[in-house]
Amino acid sequence: MANILYVTCNVKSQARARTLLLGDEFMDEYLRKNPQDEVQVLDLYRDSIQRVDQDVLSAWGRIERGEEYGFLSDEERRKINKIWRIADQFRRCDKYVFVTHSLNLWFPAEFKMYIDAICVLDRTYRLTPEGTEGMLHGLSRKSLHLHANQPYKFGGEGDQSVAYLRSVLCFLGVADQETVLLQGDDPERGRWDEYEAVRGKLLELARRF
Repeated sequence: MANILYVTCNVKSQARARTLLLGDEFMDEYLRKNPQDEVQVLDLYRDSIQRVDQDVLSAWGRIERGEEYGFLSDEERRKINKIWRIADQFRRCDKYVFVTHSLNLWFPAEFKMYIDAICVLDRTYRLTPEGTEGMLHGLSRKSLHLHANQPYKFGGEGDQSVAYLRSVLCFLGVADQETVLLQGDDPERGRWDEYEAVRGKLLELARRF
């Protein structure tokens, strides 16, 4: 039995977002083939992700310098506990499905806040004499990233979203990664033939993910 983490970052309703429609179809097919697996759903617009703010950075710094957890303020403990829960959830899962879209050549801010919450010292990465090291290496983790680029160009600049997430996952130790791209997320503006091609690829992936 595998634990799946299904993470979405889209402020639109499912009917208004091609990525959410396709992600839902992927999960339906996956669970049809793997009914024993457990799925945890995280909607980054619905579920509150703690920002790494001044309280969090101060608390982490003091803990790293040897100060005991009990000496932190109630507010500091509340905030770092929220981040630790997110990082621990990520670490415990075996497979990850990310459903996202571009906003100004990158992810929406909510997704970056999530990445900051899963990249946590002594939970998902550690310090070694050679530098930092992800803690998931050798644990056979795998991921799928379904992402919609914006349908128009930003001059000659390319979107940075996919490469960024791939780098973060590689660092943490998720070596087996699949990426599926769409041009645009709006069902009324996107091409139907592209949608069907992506849908077919996702359903095939669901059967072997």
